[in-house]
Amino acid sequence: MAELQRKADDRVRRMLCLAGFAACLAPGLARAAEAGVSDKEIVVGQIIALTGPLAGITPDIVNGAAAWFASANEKGGVHGRKVRLATLDDGYVPANSVKAARQLIEEDQAFAILNMTGTGNVAAVLPMLEKERMPLFGPITGADSLRHPLMPSVFHIRASYGDEAEKIVQHLSTVGIKRISVVYLDNGFGKDGLAGMEKAMQKRSLKIYSSAAVQQDASDVGKAVTALHDTRPEVIVMITTGKATVDFIKKYNAVRKGTQFYALSVMGTQSTLRALGPDGVGVVVTSVVPFPWSANPAAREYRAAMQKAGYENLSFMGFESYLNAKAMTEGLRRAGRDLTRAKFINALEGMKQLNLGGFEVGFSKDSHQGSKFVELTIIGPGEKFTK
Repeated sequence: MAELQRKADDRVRRMLCLAGFAACLAPGLARAAEAGVSDKEIVVGQIIALTGPLAGITPDIVNGAAAWFASANEKGGVHGRKVRLATLDDGYVPANSVKAARQLIEEDQAFAILNMTGTGNVAAVLPMLEKERMPLFGPITGADSLRHPLMPSVFHIRASYGDEAEKIVQHLSTVGIKRISVVYLDNGFGKDGLAGMEKAMQKRSLKIYSSAAVQQDASDVGKAVTALHDTRPEVIVMITTGKATVDFIKKYNAVRKGTQFYALSVMGTQSTLRALGPDGVGVVVTSVVPFPWSANPAAREYRAAMQKAGYENLSFMGFESYLNAKAMTEGLRRAGRDLTRAKFINALEGMKQLNLGGFEVGFSKDSHQGSKFVELTIIGPGEKFTK
């Protein structure tokens, strides 16, 4: 009997020791429960085309977010944590985007991804992000295919390409323009934008007058110029980016002057204006954020933050990135000190109306589309946008 009692006492002692050990570990486990979150920082990933056909526009995106987080971190960050950006280059190649996302998940242990560029690039990483329940905030693509059906962990700020196409076609139909042609990139972005144009035209019982696809590297721009020039359109809508946009406009102007060009918001950078030079004058560009050089409170704040951070280039794309980072920070703040991805997503879905300084965004459980703001701007002399 004594031996049985001794063994029972030993089992009780072992159980108590194990319980005590688990209790000692619990606080540490709670702190390390969510990837990318420590006592001192929150790691946010960026997958962006620092090289390749979009290399000219992405520095503005990187600098816009960096300027916001520098300002926010200087003021104490989010509940005492600084936000650290981990930026990876994918060269605008979807396969590279997948590798970068895997690195952010497995090596960098990022909490979420911000400002990812490219329709096909975002589509390529979504299965991985959904599996990890890793939030993707403010992707810089207006593809409707990435908005419907709603994806639980993806939150968009910018209006869709369909919204931009609607604005362009609404304006052109109002002023009586009917011969509307389209040149588009032969990829997911271009095809999604083309579908948006077709829908906006059909709404008004119109059809696209003529169209031509081009490669991302602009290697076949000459063929597209010839194809559209032969149809004599009144207006050409550009569903293109970077080099393809610049090369097409320059080559088209060389064979036929006076055709009006309309371009989507993704060309709204100073580098594109510099590359176009005099050929850019008169090109109409959609914008999904307010005019960065206006008296809008958020625009003034953006300009001041960029100046303080030492960044010279101001642009629509940079301002968009700045607003994305600002809205994301508010979501992190509302999620509370005990930050998890689930709490961040819940906080965003409860953010019905957020005023970022004259620019409002809002989400809900049924809508992860933050804004539908679109307006038209025009490139004036001196490589400057005007309204």
